[in-house]
Amino acid sequence: MISRRFVSVAIFSLAWGLSASAIAQPTAAGAEANGQQAAAKAAERKAEHDRIRSEREAIKARRQHDESACYQRFSVEDCLRSVRAGVRDAEARLRAQEIELNDAERKEKAAERLKSIEEKQRGVPDSPSAGSGAASAVVRKPSQDPQGLKSQRDNEAEQRAQQQRIKVQKQAQEQAARTSGNAERAAEARTRHAQTLQAAQERRDRVEKSRAEAAAQGRVPAAPLPAGSAAR
Repeated sequence: MISRRFVSVAIFSLAWGLSASAIAQPTAAGAEANGQQAAAKAAERKAEHDRIRSEREAIKARRQHDESACYQRFSVEDCLRSVRAGVRDAEARLRAQEIELNDAERKEKAAERLKSIEEKQRGVPDSPSAGSGAASAVVRKPSQDPQGLKSQRDNEAEQRAQQQRIKVQKQAQEQAARTSGNAERAAEARTRHAQTLQAAQERRDRVEKSRAEAAAQGRVPAAPLPAGSAAR
């Protein structure tokens, strides 16, 4: 009786070992392929982050150069506003790309965590042990709903990305409104300046006309004040 129990346990142990070995081989190959794919994606993300960083540095250098050139122009403030508006647009574009890149990275990490959870939930068959006449049953951990968990994580990541996109878009709209307001005020200032110059020219024309009429009638026109007296 004892001998038959021992034989049963030995057979079950051998079968369990062979099945575990057969499963382990494709699992190891799959893990290696997944590792290579993850490394490739990580390298791609790093290249994108490096590109964004380089473009930001180029934008900063170009801004310094363009602002220096603005001080050589007549309308310095208008030039500076134009340069800074272009910088803000370029920064907003890079920020949107960075948000999209970070969102993809978060989704990938969430998928990796979900996969790890699923692997743990599958469980590993217990090693056979002698019982009261037969091998103990294989115990597996109760599985949850991995597909539902993944869907929930994806939805949360998408909501966060959407909120960030809305925030960036709102900031861009507000900045555009401020830029438009500055341009309108600058245009009004130029109009007032032109009107002031025109009024001064009209006054000079009236004075010249009055002097010409006085000279034609034989009257001596009043001499203009010296420059020094006018200043005082």
